[in-house]
Amino acid sequence: MRKRGLPRPFVDSPGRVDDICNTEAMDLKYLARGAAAFLVVGAMTGCNSGAESGSVSVEVRTMTPGAQGGPYEVKVRGSDGELVNSREVSVGSTYVIEDVPYGWVSVEATSGCTVENELTSESPTMRMIIEAGNCTLAD
Repeated sequence: MRKRGLPRPFVDSPGRVDDICNTEAMDLKYLARGAAAFLVVGAMTGCNSGAESGSVSVEVRTMTPGAQGGPYEVKVRGSDGELVNSREVSVGSTYVIEDVPYGWVSVEATSGCTVENELTSESPTMRMIIEAGNCTLAD
């Protein structure tokens, strides 16, 4: 005879497993399904939480007095000192260089000026303004 309120720990009849065993099997089944769904969603969306690169814009307002009027060459270097991109920029133009890796970035112009700033996920853009012989880092 069975007491009320207590689970049945044994098999009632041949081929039938107790309720406790069924509950544990069902819990494991749902847990496995949940883990599989999580892995599928993770694989579809990728592991990155966002982009790992930013952009640098270069604006040329005026040339150095007495300069030939040709374009400046601008070089963007990453935190390891490697050249990320280089481009010729001319007066009155603004250029944007995309896919610059996060970290400390330096921008050099042939006018002789260099600016440095850190690109992060909170601050993914950098803007350099060339005005005559001066370079300014702007927001």
